Amino acid sequence: MPVTRTTGLGPLPKLVAKHAGEQALHHAFHSEGLSLTAAEQTNLFVPHTAMLGVFERAARHVGAREFGLSVGQGMAFPSFGLWSEYCACGATLGEAIFRICDSVGFQQTRSVVALEREETFAVLRHYPQRLNVANIQHSDHLLYPMLYFLQLFLGAHWRPAWFELNYPRDADAREIETRLPAPVRFGTGAVGIAMPAACLTAPCTWQQSRITLSDLTVEDPVQHFSDPLRSIVALAMLRLMEGKTDLVGTAELAGVSSRTLQRSLSAEGLNYRDLLDRIRSRRAKELLSETTLTITEVALALGYSEHANFTRAFTRWMGQSPFQYRRRSQPRR
Repeated sequence: MPVTRTTGLGPLPKLVAKHAGEQALHHAFHSEGLSLTAAEQTNLFVPHTAMLGVFERAARHVGAREFGLSVGQGMAFPSFGLWSEYCACGATLGEAIFRICDSVGFQQTRSVVALEREETFAVLRHYPQRLNVANIQHSDHLLYPMLYFLQLFLGAHWRPAWFELNYPRDADAREIETRLPAPVRFGTGAVGIAMPAACLTAPCTWQQSRITLSDLTVEDPVQHFSDPLRSIVALAMLRLMEGKTDLVGTAELAGVSSRTLQRSLSAEGLNYRDLLDRIRSRRAKELLSETTLTITEVALALGYSEHANFTRAFTRWMGQSPFQYRRRSQPRR
């Protein structure tokens, strides 16, 4: 089960609400098993199939073939958060693209991005996961963010040689083609953007931040795990945002059996309670230090039915009570 960081939703919720109403927005998310509140968090991962489903459902509600493209057009840099800033820190466009290819797992697990030569052109290609769900709208939405990224190095008025889309050209494809500043090649198996190979030596034209790979690693909430456990941990974190902690629900969201999930944990020397403790302790520290929720409200948010049970667990994790942790984590005045 590949998962995608929620920054990939970009302006999607606002666009759905604007064009189809709040009811359609909630329907699109809830039909895919996602909480809208959780999806608005930028540092969570959601099932990639659910992400694709939200795009397709939203497009149907709005009734616009170009909906996904419109979402992408509204995703000005750096819509993909700290990861996109890190990638843009390359001294040249070629180095920046190398960063994308090398670190894309921070944005989407099991994803492949490659820079490939085609005669005198270089083509930046994203190869979507082969899943048994529609992905037209999600594929379309990637084109403009890819273009905006290249324009950081090549200038705001630069135009590519062509775009590529991974699906066959359909009857309404003209609506996409007229919205893009270059020809589109359909059915290529990848979402891509082509440029003369000489463009790869172009220096960055924007004021770079100093984001390092270490910064990404620290920011990544599932950094210590490898797939498939990394995806399972991400999904458990997503469910915790809704106060849900049961193993069966996490397994269903991951598309595996409870026994398979338990085997994956056992291979890492963990059980589900160990995993839940790790996730809860991290989330508890965030809520205590970054919000004004009461201790009782924090306990409920973490799936505890009683304040006292949370206090005992937190004291076991941290060696201090939630109240003591909050007092010590607040900045002194």
